[in-house]
Amino acid sequence: MEMSTAADAVNDTGSFTGARSRPKPAGRVRKILLYGSLALAVILLLSHFAWNASGSNEWELSRDEDGVKVWTLKTPGSNLLKVKAATRVKSSMAGMVKLLEDLESCVDAECYDARVIEPIDTLPGRYAAYIRFKYDVPGFRTQDFVLFQEHYQDPDSKRLEINIIAAPGRIARDECCARVTHLHNSWLLTPLKNGELDIEFVQDTDIVGMPYFLVNLALTLGTHEIMRGMQALMDMDKYRNAPAGIVQELAAN
Repeated sequence: MEMSTAADAVNDTGSFTGARSRPKPAGRVRKILLYGSLALAVILLLSHFAWNASGSNEWELSRDEDGVKVWTLKTPGSNLLKVKAATRVKSSMAGMVKLLEDLESCVDAECYDARVIEPIDTLPGRYAAYIRFKYDVPGFRTQDFVLFQEHYQDPDSKRLEINIIAAPGRIARDECCARVTHLHNSWLLTPLKNGELDIEFVQDTDIVGMPYFLVNLALTLGTHEIMRGMQALMDMDKYRNAPAGIVQELAAN
């Protein structure tokens, strides 16, 4: 009997029939992708828990550019940042309040379908109403805001505070849009005797359907852009010449 040789193990196709077959390259790639995906999932999960537990619960300066300062606040247990910004503009109180409360100004804020749902009787120096408007977020569903909005003006300093709170159940939901359920924003307007206003804007808002890390980025960058563009808006005739209405101006020097 002839002894078998390595050549005998080679069949007509040139493969080694007597040797263990080697893993195909495609199989190795699938394993690498699988293990890589599992590792990434673990890293993301750990990062999520670490982020959720982090936070000093204090305002920390994030940006100081173009005459605008932006701070962020992270509370342990929350994934969303609160964002605060401050700037100073040349404006009357009436002009700024027209921009922030007159729904005809919604076009300048790139919102639409704005209307007052229900005005509320208030005392002098106060204002309150339920309002509704929509806002398009590229790549996500249109955001549908139903809000309770109020303001109070101090009779002596003329400083005015605006509070805006989500009221998602006030009217029926529109199937076209995502109803915002988490929002508590505020504006603080402090007039100066030289005709300028100190403006402080705080946002505590969630964007429906957007991952929280994108919400945090959008709010931080967006708040800076809003405040940076305030002076250009106040220079428009309809705001520069806005009638006093329900607010009072600080006496000039």
